[in-house]
Amino acid sequence: MPEPSVSAADGDDIRACADGNCEVAVTKPVTVRFQGPGGAVTLSVTEVGQNKIEYTVKSGNGQAKGGVSGRDRACVTSLRESGSGTSCGGAGRTRPSPQPDAVVIQASTGPDATALLHVVSS
Repeated sequence: MPEPSVSAADGDDIRACADGNCEVAVTKPVTVRFQGPGGAVTLSVTEVGQNKIEYTVKSGNGQAKGGVSGRDRACVTSLRESGSGTSCGGAGRTRPSPQPDAVVIQASTGPDATALLHVVSS
């Protein structure tokens, strides 16, 4: 497995996301499960490439997808018991903040086929 080219608080240990709070670098498709406001959440990174990431989030009866290509791009998905929403655009320098009764997932593109996942739960 190639070493991630971006630094993350939890390195490349996807198991750090099991509590719904992590920052990890990913270089290949991965799946992580954790508890969200509406029950079990499954986050599946389906594709990672140079400046590209695609993922699916399933929670309860809902599903959200995110995907972005290009340098310094990101998608943010917010999960709440009442539903979810995803927006994609420029990555900026900010990290997602905890929101009441929500899980927020930020997936950012990176060079050398490395992407950054940042998950925060309230």
